[in-house]
Amino acid sequence: MTPDGLAEVLRAIIGQLVADGALDVVIPTVVPVERLRFFDRGDYATPIALRLARSARRSPREVAEAVAGRLRQDQAVAAVAVAGPGFLNIRLAGGALGEIARTVVRAGGSYGCGPAVKGWRGPPEACATRANAETGYAHPAGPVTLAAARRAAVADASARLLDAAGGQGGGLAGIGAVTAAAGEAQPGRPGGVRRDRGPIGQRVTLTRGGAPVRTLAWAGGPPLIDDLVDAVGADAARYWLVRVPLDSALVLDLDVIAGQTDDNPFFCVQHAHARIRALLRSAGELGLSLDAEGADVLLLTHPREGDLLRALGELPRVVRTAADRRAPYRVARYLEELAGTYRRFHGVCRVLPQGDERAGALGGARLLLAEATRTVLASGLRLLGVPALTRM
Repeated sequence: MTPDGLAEVLRAIIGQLVADGALDVVIPTVVPVERLRFFDRGDYATPIALRLARSARRSPREVAEAVAGRLRQDQAVAAVAVAGPGFLNIRLAGGALGEIARTVVRAGGSYGCGPAVKGWRGPPEACATRANAETGYAHPAGPVTLAAARRAAVADASARLLDAAGGQGGGLAGIGAVTAAAGEAQPGRPGGVRRDRGPIGQRVTLTRGGAPVRTLAWAGGPPLIDDLVDAVGADAARYWLVRVPLDSALVLDLDVIAGQTDDNPFFCVQHAHARIRALLRSAGELGLSLDAEGADVLLLTHPREGDLLRALGELPRVVRTAADRRAPYRVARYLEELAGTYRRFHGVCRVLPQGDERAGALGGARLLLAEATRTVLASGLRLLGVPALTRM
């Protein structure tokens, strides 16, 4: 059960309580469900009782106890506790948490989009931002600065996110940076873009080892997108341009973003995807195949498996929030967290048999979990306009 699925269950329970006369409230359109930071308290929490208490003319704890009593009857829920002034801490049954992996693999690239975010339309200004991004398409009169390319990359990724969250159409151009979609050039300002609604882009600086880098393509001017693409490639350039909020200054150190080390978040995300691809190839060489329907997800009980499952369940919420706020950097940060969570899982949870071992049911469930992680990594990168690498 994903967080969105749990939210629907909670909403249905509130509807039942209203129908039975146990609560006198307007059934909420959206029930917030958040991942708990301390997992010894449960998997997820909701503050819905605090939000309903005033209109129900009852204390938050009374409302929480009423909801908890119905929720405990759901077979997908292992435990429910009322905490603090009226929060509900919820622990899913093992199979229900493991089902997240199967849900992801079944949905493939559509997980986190479409039906997974049904009912969310976004504020009216979100559609306006998408229109601004498309109607602002123009060929700049001169070289494109990194600041202009950054705005274009963010506009493109925002358009993709709006589509994923229920909008229409597709993203703007690919990296070829982005250069064409940078906006309407202003006279006398090569690469400059006209201002529209939305965050005002801040300065972008190129450094190497902490020292400013002199631009290559336009002597005496600000750094250009060509400088960055020539140094690190188009995909890395796009990723780094969107991973920091647009209204924050961006300093790009070429030694970091070109390196294949843990200091480079983009490398970590791509490496995690490529590592899973290699794992799947090795499984095929051993005669093992992914069985999304037959995998026994009840076996996914290791703490690192739980961490990974909960992280996978977050994608729909991340997509909604990033689209709503036109903040693709939230997707990038989520992917970086997911890559780190997978690395910790991979370090202690062996997937493939070794030596003369026979493949077991646990390996099959972990293979499903790995494929679910790969699917989400690839989907998240695609939302940012970046292809996922299959080999490093």
